Amino acid sequence: MRIGDLEGRKVGICVSGGLDSKSVTARLREGGVDVVGFTADLAQPDETDVNDILRRMEPTGAPVRIVDLKQSMAGAAMLVIKAQARYDGGYWNTTGMARAVTVHGLLGAMQAEGCSVLAHGATGRGNDQVRFERYTNVLAPEMKVYAAWRDPDLLKQFPGRREMAAYLRERGIEA
Repeated sequence: MRIGDLEGRKVGICVSGGLDSKSVTARLREGGVDVVGFTADLAQPDETDVNDILRRMEPTGAPVRIVDLKQSMAGAAMLVIKAQARYDGGYWNTTGMARAVTVHGLLGAMQAEGCSVLAHGATGRGNDQVRFERYTNVLAPEMKVYAAWRDPDLLKQFPGRREMAAYLRERGIEA
């Protein structure tokens, strides 16, 4: 799916407030796409205040919704521990589980806002790109998925982080 394929659709994009989130959101809006950002509050330790994401995303012009999924994540994490689900006997499989909780929790919020496409900025180098797409396909087969880093037009415009940062700076958005 390409940016041009999103015309006339409302897109719910999973955002963190980072460089990728801001670049993709701003680029979609610039392309005339109706975009709403969504963040899952899983009580992630890298966010001292999840509301900072709202501040970081504000310059993109897209509204952002924070969906409280802490209880869902706690329940899923307990199932992981109960099942002793570890990667190769090492760390707990809570990262993969967090993506399932995130997609499950955000899909309802996106659909309530009239979104017909879930967008994400997960790179093709990891499992998250597949997780976002597969969970969406299973939980809401009527929803389309826009994987930004598989869009050849976006990749041409943003071959690296420098180009994304320059794009944002040109628009007065902090990279």
